[in-house]
Amino acid sequence: MRLARLTQRKEFLAAADHGRRFRSSAFMAQVRDAAPDEPRKGGEPVALRLGLTASRKTGNAVKRNRIRRRLREAAEQALVNQTGRPCDIVIVARSDVLTAQFKTLVADLSIAIDRAKPHKPHADKRRPHSKRGAPSQA
Repeated sequence: MRLARLTQRKEFLAAADHGRRFRSSAFMAQVRDAAPDEPRKGGEPVALRLGLTASRKTGNAVKRNRIRRRLREAAEQALVNQTGRPCDIVIVARSDVLTAQFKTLVADLSIAIDRAKPHKPHADKRRPHSKRGAPSQA
């Protein structure tokens, strides 16, 4: 069985901006629940879709491809019972995926959907810009 995939950048960004997060030592999962009436390209049914990312910080191309292969296989085993659930999962890999036991990866991925914590919106922590020497409006 093959999981549907996220393919467009805007889908990855939507999961990052509006999704819940689950952190593991080997990866971070971003889970975005999809609305049942949400349109998908090509008229495909709303179901679980998987997206994988491995940045250059995780290693060279050979290591990144190996990381993605391990995570894809672990996700197929862990999420086989949840394929009908309408959500998008983005897995952001860390280099520890290569050294982690495969059973641990499967176990972490299987609980990632349920344990994902709500995403906190980014607050602008900078103070408002004011002109120097201008009287404050109080």
